[in-house]
Amino acid sequence: MSQHPTPVFILGSGRSGTTITASLLSHLPGVQIAKESGYIAQNLALLQDITKPESLNRLIEKTNSWLKQNQWENRASVEDFQRFCGQNDIHGASAFIHYIWQLDSPKPWHELSFIGDNTPLYVMSIPAIQKIMPSARFIHMVRDPRDVVCSIVKMRFGADDLVVAAMEWHLYVGCWMMAERVVSADRRMECRYEDLCTAPEPTFAGLARFLNRTEADAAAALAQHAAGGSKSKTGFEKVATASHHSRLTEPLSPNRVARYRSELTAAQIQAVEEIAQYGMLAYGYEPTKWHVHPLLREDRISICKSMMRDIFNRCLKRLRGSWVPK
Repeated sequence: MSQHPTPVFILGSGRSGTTITASLLSHLPGVQIAKESGYIAQNLALLQDITKPESLNRLIEKTNSWLKQNQWENRASVEDFQRFCGQNDIHGASAFIHYIWQLDSPKPWHELSFIGDNTPLYVMSIPAIQKIMPSARFIHMVRDPRDVVCSIVKMRFGADDLVVAAMEWHLYVGCWMMAERVVSADRRMECRYEDLCTAPEPTFAGLARFLNRTEADAAAALAQHAAGGSKSKTGFEKVATASHHSRLTEPLSPNRVARYRSELTAAQIQAVEEIAQYGMLAYGYEPTKWHVHPLLREDRISICKSMMRDIFNRCLKRLRGSWVPK
């Protein structure tokens, strides 16, 4: 190849389909989306000072901690990074990100057209990422917040209160909407998880076109996924063994949509919609009715109670040292 692979970030709220989308895209020819890395947003200063040996050493240490947490097989080292830079004529913060992405890649880095990451919360760092990687492309996955809340409160990570989970969802979609003002239209795309589940062929074909791949490539990728990925490795094999990704290898299906109707009470649905209804309407998710936001009622006490309850429950999870599904 005459040029380096183009960076791609799959992001959005957690439990919105970022992992399944990354796995599907990795079935496309010349595309490899890595597992979550997580380290970039919290270590921007170290990335900017990467030419300093002390910064690089500290960055390696912090990055390896994230890689272990996110089930990566391999770890970074100063010597290996420097070797990667020399072999591929790439340097600086962008080089380090590329280096991390290729650690577990089943496809050789120099043969790829696109390589990336599926850390959801990088949605909060798009302007900073764009400065490091000006050619980066971004795919925003969005899902009905009522379904996101159903899923996230059962996880060992994320919010542990319905209202806080809804607030976080609203923050993340707001970050994306603001980022749309600074990312050119040809380098960003949005996809609703519901569309991917209910109409996988045309929806995924659109995602494939965003990465310069054909409809035939998209159909082949969906077929490989439906067959359990037996024809190719994507790097998500170990991720699929995690309890919260147990459906990663299952075919896409409409039964993944609107689970909130059977899992949330009417009062819980109202609590979520009161917080998230503005974002819901922007993305075509219809609230059961129009609600008055707690802040319009000057009801800050209920929000504070939700936040305190969330903190308490998260602390309990950490103190137990283990996670038991609710």
